[in-house]
Amino acid sequence: MKQDIIDFLKDKSILILGYGREGKSALEFVQQNLPGANYAVAAQEELLIDNVHTYWGDDYLDACKEYDVIIKSPGVVIKDYLDDEQKAKITSLTDLFVRFSKNPIIGITGTKGKSTTSSLIYHILHNSNRDAILVGNIGRPCFEVIDDLDKDTIVVFEMSSHQLEFIQASPHIAILLNIYEEHFDHYTTPEGYFNAKKNIFRHQGPDDILIYGDIFQHASHEEIDELPMRKINIYHDIKIPRKDIKTTLMGEHNYYDILAAAAACEACGVTEDEILKAVETFRGLPHRLEYAGTHKNIKFYNDSIATAQEAVISAIKAIGDVDTIILGGMDRGLDYHTLVEFIRGTSIRNVILLPNTTESFERIFNEAPHAQVLMPVENMEIAVKTAYQVTAEGHTCLLSPAAASYNSYKNFEERGNDFCRLVQQYGSI
Repeated sequence: MKQDIIDFLKDKSILILGYGREGKSALEFVQQNLPGANYAVAAQEELLIDNVHTYWGDDYLDACKEYDVIIKSPGVVIKDYLDDEQKAKITSLTDLFVRFSKNPIIGITGTKGKSTTSSLIYHILHNSNRDAILVGNIGRPCFEVIDDLDKDTIVVFEMSSHQLEFIQASPHIAILLNIYEEHFDHYTTPEGYFNAKKNIFRHQGPDDILIYGDIFQHASHEEIDELPMRKINIYHDIKIPRKDIKTTLMGEHNYYDILAAAAACEACGVTEDEILKAVETFRGLPHRLEYAGTHKNIKFYNDSIATAQEAVISAIKAIGDVDTIILGGMDRGLDYHTLVEFIRGTSIRNVILLPNTTESFERIFNEAPHAQVLMPVENMEIAVKTAYQVTAEGHTCLLSPAAASYNSYKNFEERGNDFCRLVQQYGSI
């Protein structure tokens, strides 16, 4: 694979677009393997990289006109800033890895559940003595593992919509868990997000496998049926009885994530008995319905990763006794009617609202009668202090924001960590 990527890039001028984790990994690969190459790095923020030509500032995307190949990082927003000719030059670490890999790849995407499912697949394979490695959106750029791969290594690859947007190849086993409204700020239209997700299976052939779940609001049955790969529906085609699955993961949605992981692992030769044993020892991931402790007879759960309203609904259903919910964050213009209508019909009494989505939630709640008390606050510290004051003893306070964190935090992890810290701090007073 490595030599194939080198041959593809050789004798081309290369622009590395974006200088986050993947951009730095791309630069390292070019510098180590393409001596004498004509390359540069472009990003919106100021760049100071020794001995590397850089473009930065508001017009940094103009540099795309000057290069043969554009290696794009996931966080770079293109929308309509580039024309079709320039977009045709875009590749990425994900695209190059999947296109040239000789190893079996299990690719996992979905608006919600992809990190849990990816980690669970890796856990099952590892505990069943299969040679596996976990890469992608979950944290480790795929190019960092190229030299670690043996011929039988199974690559478990979590793929975000941003990583999938410009790929020209699909993994051997593709898992598309669901498609909900999310990340629209990254795309010109909602269809751009939906189409990026569906790229995970668009390039599959008859020897490949698609495992899919709740996607038909944004993909027709005909669109799936006409494609040549083997198809496995998570809800209908996987026959592991619920009573046989022992797990600490909460909620209906996690049951189906387990089924998706099981189908992928069975396709890799893992037995059902091996799968069930491994599932029993899987402990889940931080910030995903993570138990943050019981203080002053109030249970706290950190579900900071829940940036889609469907994820919040699943969390409320899974916990069952939520009395206070903390919602809100970066305003991306999402329509929250589905979530608000659901909350109106629950026993939740207190809705604490973080900026900047406060006005959006208040407007929708106030369109109809509701029993919930709406409590706008300025930040997470006031939200946690308020939760201690209003939550009924013996019940739960849930952080499940239905919004991104970037208006106040670097990412959802930082937001979740802050919540857990404040829960501990005010629980000891």
